[in-house]
Amino acid sequence: MDYTLREEDKTFIVIPKGRLDTESAPAFGEALASLLERHPRRCLIDMGGVDFLSSSGLQVLLAGAKTSQRESIGFGVFGMNEMVEEIFTLSGFDRFIPYYRNEEEAMR
Repeated sequence: MDYTLREEDKTFIVIPKGRLDTESAPAFGEALASLLERHPRRCLIDMGGVDFLSSSGLQVLLAGAKTSQRESIGFGVFGMNEMVEEIFTLSGFDRFIPYYRNEEEAMR
C-alpha cells in the first residue's frame, strides 16, 4: 500500500491507496506512528483510495486514534467508499474514531 501526505494548516492529511489488510497494515501503521511523532495539530486519513479494509487495517486506525488522543492530536477518517464504510461501521469503530463524509467536513 502506498500513501501520500499533504500538510495544510498544521493538519496532516494522509492518503492511503489500495488494500489496508494483513499484508499492508504493519507498514502503514509504522508510517502513521512516525507521522504522529511529529505532533501535528490534527491527522486526518483520507480513505477514498482504500478499496479493502480488514481487521488488521482497523487495528492500525485504532492505534493511530489512541496515540492521537494520548498526545492531544485531533484524529479522524473521511471519504470511505460504501464497502469500506460498512466494515468500519459494522465493526463499531465509528464509535471510537471520528468519521466524516468528506474533507470539508473533517477540516471544520
